[in-house]
This record gives sequence, C-alpha cells and structure tokens, in this order.
Amino acid sequence: MTHTGEPGAAQPPAAPKKSKRRQKIVLTVFLIVVAAVLALVWAATRDNGENAQAGNCVTESGENYVKIVDCGADNATLKVVARVEGKTQTEAQVSACSAYPDAEQVFWQGKEGETGVVLCLAKTGK
Repeated sequence: MTHTGEPGAAQPPAAPKKSKRRQKIVLTVFLIVVAAVLALVWAATRDNGENAQAGNCVTESGENYVKIVDCGADNATLKVVARVEGKTQTEAQVSACSAYPDAEQVFWQGKEGETGVVLCLAKTGK
C-alpha cells in the first residue's frame, strides 16, 4: 500500500502535449489572418486623401474625394500646400487655408458636426 508523498505514489496524469501544440497552431494562424486583414486595409486606404501630407499630389476622384497620386502622373492636378488638423467643415471653408496664399482649393475630410482634416490645395499647372 502506498501513501501520498511516498516514492512510487500515484501521480496525477500529465496534461496532453497535443492540446498545447494545437493551441499554439490556432493562435499562430489567427495572428497571421489578423496581420493579413490589417495589411489589406492599409493597402486599400493608403492613397485616400485624408492621408495626404504637404508636398503630396492628389487628383479629384469623385465628389468630395481626392486620391494621392504620383506628382509625375498625368492625373496629378492638385498639390497639397498644407495639411491642417482639427478643423470643422465650416472652418475649412472659411479660414483654415488663409495662411497659405498659394492654396486655391480646400478639401475637408471628417464627420459632419465634428472636426477633421483640411488639405489646402494648389493646382499643379498640368
């Protein structure tokens, strides 16, 4: 007869190693899928106008939408003179670009009634 704590006493069964391995595989696959989705979202939105910085060229792509393009491209009709953060749509139209005399157009991106991003735009001369 053996007592607990004595040599040769019955040990509780060890957890199966396959379960931990399966968890690692599932976690790895999940992380790869999440990374792929994030990469696709980034690739799909990197040319959106709200991501433009001063010096970038854009083209009008539909009503109230601009898309970043290469400045050497034929459709590069506007250049970002300045990017101004935290302005309402009204501020964008009235005064956001007044400090930039080269700006001929204003593009505002945001939610109505909230602040957004203003791009002060000048024609590229093409």
